[in-house]
Amino acid sequence: MRLRIIILVLIIYFSSCKEKTEQKPEPKKEKPELQIKLIEKIDLTKVPDSLELITGKNLNGDFNGDNKTDFASIVKNINNQKTGVLIIHNSKNQESFVFGAGKEVNQSTDLNWIQVFDIIPKGEVVSPTIVDEETGDIIGQDENKNFTLIGNGIYMNVEESHGGGIIFWDGKKYQWYHIE
Repeated sequence: MRLRIIILVLIIYFSSCKEKTEQKPEPKKEKPELQIKLIEKIDLTKVPDSLELITGKNLNGDFNGDNKTDFASIVKNINNQKTGVLIIHNSKNQESFVFGAGKEVNQSTDLNWIQVFDIIPKGEVVSPTIVDEETGDIIGQDENKNFTLIGNGIYMNVEESHGGGIIFWDGKKYQWYHIE
């Protein structure tokens, strides 16, 4: 009789363990909807024939604040070998803007010093750096010219230095701030 009780207890024990290890399939969860905003394509045939895009030096961002993804790239002018920045708006006309590459920006026509080429987020406050013209010492930021970016800004710099600039849309045209 004792043997029957032990066998019965073991059967009950193992059957209860089996119930615990059997996993019931979980009800299927609905996959979360992916929120993807389609990006309209920029027509790179709009790049002027005189400009060559520099590979790996491209940016996509909303540079003019219209909530469409625009295109920017470091370019080289094949006629004069000068470096600059090209911006193409994602619009019907796909307007293009060139800074440097032979056109003057911040008293220079060649931006061949650019090593860092990055985006500044919309909403950031930017201001130019004030530099003493006689000594070259940095005085500070010109807070009288603070500007809250309405689109992404384009930040350019030299890796070993603090000098560079920001190109940004002011609502009517592109501006340049020299920064240190």
